Amino acid sequence: MTLTDAANELQSAASRRIFNWQMAFFAVLLMASALSNAFTLVADHTRSGDPLPLSKSMVWELSSHLFTWLLIPLMSWWLARFPLTRGSWWRSLPAHLLAILPFSLLHLEGMILLRRFAYWAAGDSYDFGPFWDNWPYELRKDFVTYWLLLAGLLAFRIYGMWLNPSVRNADEASLPKQLPLERLVVRKLNREFILDANEIDRIEADGNYVLVYAFGQSYRLRDSLKGLSQRLDERRFAQVHRAHVVNIDRIREIHPWDSGDYRILLCDGSFVNFSRRHRSRLNHLFQ
Repeated sequence: MTLTDAANELQSAASRRIFNWQMAFFAVLLMASALSNAFTLVADHTRSGDPLPLSKSMVWELSSHLFTWLLIPLMSWWLARFPLTRGSWWRSLPAHLLAILPFSLLHLEGMILLRRFAYWAAGDSYDFGPFWDNWPYELRKDFVTYWLLLAGLLAFRIYGMWLNPSVRNADEASLPKQLPLERLVVRKLNREFILDANEIDRIEADGNYVLVYAFGQSYRLRDSLKGLSQRLDERRFAQVHRAHVVNIDRIREIHPWDSGDYRILLCDGSFVNFSRRHRSRLNHLFQ
């Protein structure tokens, strides 16, 4: 077996495990809902003076919830074809809105078949009444049920991506990448300056602002350190402290400091702390 085959087998095993947990979770959830609804239905009929046998109430609720459970794999397949991701949810939303109609029709047809079979086994007959007259009432309930189940399926999908980094990396790789900033517009003394990214020595967090250092000057910019650093070229800029990002090309020396930390000497003569939290970037700085 090749490494690729082994990786695919592990991925398939993880997918099966998540699917089994998903179906078990929904089975418990739907069973609890069916039991609660059945006893509530009996209590409501008793209060209205029209007693309802618990057996009938259980058949009604269990048939509805069981067929809903059987539709979950179909919903999971539909979600895989039309994923609700952060960047494309608006393209998939119409497909899910349209899917509610066949979901409701399948649920209603399956529920009626199960009830007829249960009644037949007990020597009785079941009459749902006029199908199309009663469907709008069921459709309203199925609309809510569809979105609740979809939310649960999305949660399991996120869990699966967390378990399987290759899936997560593939999804991230499919997103369009924004080109790093080459120039930065900053203001000082009511004047605007355009800085080339390679001219920046370092960037320092300053509350709701950042201080951009270049040519021995500091320029204040309304932005977050994290937000700005993510738009810069990661091959050139590295975060070395929670409050500092440095231009790798502007590093002159790195000195050991107290408690296992380091201090970075930049070409402009300034020092920046290099914290232990970001020590893993030490080798990255010189690659």
